Amino acid sequence: MSFASVLPRISLRRTYIIARRDFLGYIKTWGFWLTALGPFLGIIFGILFPLVMSKSEPTRYASILDDTGLHAAGIEQLLTTENDDLLSEALRGVAKYTVPQDDRDAFNKVLDEQGVEAAREFIKKSNPFVAKYFTMPTSKLVFVPPPKETINTLEPYILGSQKITVDSTPQPLSGVLHIFEKDGKTTAEFWSTSPTKNELVKLTERYFSGKAIDAYLAPAGLSREQAREVRKNAIKVKTFNPNKKTSDTKDPNSQAVTGKDYIPYVVAAGLSLMLWFTVFTGAYMLLVSMVEEKINKVLEMLLATTRFSEIFLGKLLGVAALTLASLLPWILLGALGFWGAAQFADGAIADGLAKAMTTKMLIFLPVFFVLGYVFYGSMFIALGAMAESMQDASTLMTPMVLVLTACIMVVPIGIAYPDSPLLSVAAWIPFSAPFAAIIRLPSDPPLWETLGSVAVLIAASIFVVWGSARMFRHGVLAGGGMASVKAWFSRVVFRRKLG
Repeated sequence: MSFASVLPRISLRRTYIIARRDFLGYIKTWGFWLTALGPFLGIIFGILFPLVMSKSEPTRYASILDDTGLHAAGIEQLLTTENDDLLSEALRGVAKYTVPQDDRDAFNKVLDEQGVEAAREFIKKSNPFVAKYFTMPTSKLVFVPPPKETINTLEPYILGSQKITVDSTPQPLSGVLHIFEKDGKTTAEFWSTSPTKNELVKLTERYFSGKAIDAYLAPAGLSREQAREVRKNAIKVKTFNPNKKTSDTKDPNSQAVTGKDYIPYVVAAGLSLMLWFTVFTGAYMLLVSMVEEKINKVLEMLLATTRFSEIFLGKLLGVAALTLASLLPWILLGALGFWGAAQFADGAIADGLAKAMTTKMLIFLPVFFVLGYVFYGSMFIALGAMAESMQDASTLMTPMVLVLTACIMVVPIGIAYPDSPLLSVAAWIPFSAPFAAIIRLPSDPPLWETLGSVAVLIAASIFVVWGSARMFRHGVLAGGGMASVKAWFSRVVFRRKLG
């Protein structure tokens, strides 16, 4: 008996028709497009949400009634300083995505020496489109002089029965900060009808916290600036890796571990999570598709003109194409992110991303994607064929979800402990091998270990496809259900004759 005679006969045309039918059946639904466009919708929401929040927050006018005459100016100056720092950080963040890397030093010099307005003009020249829609964040807290001189006479303004005048427009007073001496100690009280903690309260607490630190350091002739400088110059431990390949052996820092050395592990973790999402999404669609077609007697009609093997393979291919289509936005965003990092990100980030896409990663990533999908997809087709209803499908889905959830735990382990023995063991277990093998690639494991993971997964996939195909055939013909599963195991696995 030849090997070819053992293989099932498959018509490529009928297999293609089954795959196209499953692909088009899902791609026409609203749910698919919401899933596919999810990344872009998330980006739009992430951009619009802060804008909506900033627009929805009203400007709050507050007064400081400082009976001591010592702190009001300091609190107002602290707000100005923090606003300037906020604007500077916002501009630096925008510059990461708008100013080319070669011009970054010039931008930072303009910001440090000429201020935020000059830096904004710099961004406008570098990227007029982004600068056109970029609005500078501003504080919604505005100080106004107290309209009265005592807290009692200010009560009508706090309650809202009287208003203050700002630029010839009546405005409500959101609150009054009252600072006074009581029993020889400075006391601060905030009066407002708002039940939430006002921004002025937090600002005042930061101000007095700084004053307390200054008072503690002053007797020794020290200041907060000196303390920050001392911390900045404190000894920092450098990490070196003797296995790190370098062309400059004379440079003592050539084998130092930097941020770009961690980036490949983050990229590998992201790819492992994408594989998990692919397997979970595709396998679930296979399970639901099988149950629905079985309940609606569609499978029986297909079997009139199509072989079991063609239905099995067609569904795998159709849902694989559908899953790839749903991941296309993520792939596009990833490619855009790589391009953006090469253009605008720091050199270390760009180098780390380039280091992540090694030859091993480019070769073995698609291999583990395909094998992982076939391994899990085949099992879910068999489970769908054995289920009699959606309730059965949900019951069968639970243990598989638990298995997938347990397997994805190798991702945080791979980031935190890339040399963990548990990770090495997981790469040899078929259920976790696709995820563990990918997360191990940045550690450059021996080639025989990676090939061993591939061999184990190939053998497991062949076995699962064989067993799932037989369970699929039995489930469709026998009707499925737990009784059918027990009967199949008794007859096929234990070789018992049913009476």
